[in-house]
Amino acid sequence: MTARYTKTDEGREEIRLRARALSRPARNLLLIIDGTRSGAEWLALVGGSAEADLGQLIDTRLVEELVRPTVARNRAAVLELALQSLSYRELYDRLTAEARKRFGLIKGYRMVLEIEKCSGAEEIRKLALRFVDDVRAAQGDEAARVFCRELGAEV
Repeated sequence: MTARYTKTDEGREEIRLRARALSRPARNLLLIIDGTRSGAEWLALVGGSAEADLGQLIDTRLVEELVRPTVARNRAAVLELALQSLSYRELYDRLTAEARKRFGLIKGYRMVLEIEKCSGAEEIRKLALRFVDDVRAAQGDEAARVFCRELGAEV
């Protein structure tokens, strides 16, 4: 179990709702897993936990293997290529429309101000890359993937 794991959107939802019947060690693992350690390291830290507990979290899609940096770099390259095919106006319209929906009133407003500051296609493409990273941080990997698909990138 050398792979690193991170919570999925479903895992974060489970923490909030406590809807599933998880054993105490499995729930404790779910609470602390954050991608900074391997599965084996987390098992060693959580008293009473076993590989079966981590396996249950993986099988129920509450945690997933952390994307390796090379995969993340490939995703970024695919996204950059997709952004090259979009004009300044297309990106401006898409990012402006999505900012408040994705980030809420205050952070969305700040993002719109940053979009307004972009003076050309290259600047708005860089901001779009950061926008995707912010979506990932705020809403998780799946939301970022969905947004990338909306931009025309299959990542």
